Amino acid sequence: MKIAVCGKGGVGKTTISGLLCRALGSKGIPVLAIDGDPNPNLALTLGVDPKASMPKALTSKLLEVYEKEDGKKYAKLKVPLSEVMDTYGIKTNDNVTLIAVGQPEHAATGCMCGIHTTVREIIHTALEESEQVTLLDLEASLEQMKRGTSKYVDVLLCVVEPYYRSMEAVARFQRLGKELEIKSIVAVANKVKNPEDEEAIRQFCAQTDLPVIAVIPYDATIAEADKSGSLNMDEIDHSSALKAINALAEDLMGSVKA
Repeated sequence: MKIAVCGKGGVGKTTISGLLCRALGSKGIPVLAIDGDPNPNLALTLGVDPKASMPKALTSKLLEVYEKEDGKKYAKLKVPLSEVMDTYGIKTNDNVTLIAVGQPEHAATGCMCGIHTTVREIIHTALEESEQVTLLDLEASLEQMKRGTSKYVDVLLCVVEPYYRSMEAVARFQRLGKELEIKSIVAVANKVKNPEDEEAIRQFCAQTDLPVIAVIPYDATIAEADKSGSLNMDEIDHSSALKAINALAEDLMGSVKA
């Protein structure tokens, strides 16, 4: 299964992405986690020490560009996925391998179009070469949707909080996801404090036919654990939010087996 996680900045998508990877990995499922944000934070949620060396940044040099009979140019990975993971990945906790787009080294150095294409083709190759779960944590902007970075995923998880700007952002992600012909586009309600919050999200999502497949309660335990930098699972062992994310992991894998 190939999953992309999207949403407005600050809604908690990186926390959900990391904990979802760890929940799946703890069940013995190998997971490839891709941090698609040029301002990367997924490593910390995966439990990587802040002082540890981060993954080597991906490069568009991994791509081979070719032209088909229609005259259009296409790109594909010119090395096996296993080689990409060995060279650019780091092993984290719970059977998870992390790779990252990397952050810009300097200002005014141009767009990251080639890197978006590289990530897209990594996911495409993963579909063909790997049975493991691949999860892409998208940046908060719509840029990666415009670039088609998540074109080959099976599921687009739209993380939404119970306020209007967050819900409007999810509607935009949903629209672009449909244009990319992503098979399953669903919502994950996050930081839900009461039944009114949940109902507000469900009503909005119903207007755009966006199924809500998980409701994750607001939980200060995770916010407190985040303060130490690297997220320690022992500190959130009894977290209600973690229990909801574990249930989401089981539901996702159950949908694959069904």
